[in-house]
Amino acid sequence: MMSNCPNIDGDQVKYRTKSGYFSLAFILIFIPFIFIFDMGFWKILIFFPTIVMAISFLEASNKTCIVYSSIGIKHMGEKYEKERNVEFLKQQRIQSFKIVISGTVFSLLLTYLVYLIP
Repeated sequence: MMSNCPNIDGDQVKYRTKSGYFSLAFILIFIPFIFIFDMGFWKILIFFPTIVMAISFLEASNKTCIVYSSIGIKHMGEKYEKERNVEFLKQQRIQSFKIVISGTVFSLLLTYLVYLIP
């Protein structure tokens, strides 16, 4: 049994990597605004671009799309296909769960740290 059964490749991985970098750039621009304009409680808004960044990078590095695994498809280059291997789909769903948990924990931690900074 494979520990990683990717369901995306090629342009799909590039798309998620670009999404991650775009979100990172937004975060790096947003953090100074939080402090320049003394946003107080609204600092928690950093959570949203952070979770997009974290999940995008995790999907790209694991070559696993959480949405595709939930609906049982893959996109390995040219077109969408149904994932017919039940074991691969099971592994993809486990990996997707790990991606969601890791991305959420990272985002909550970063949001908490930003919130703590006066």
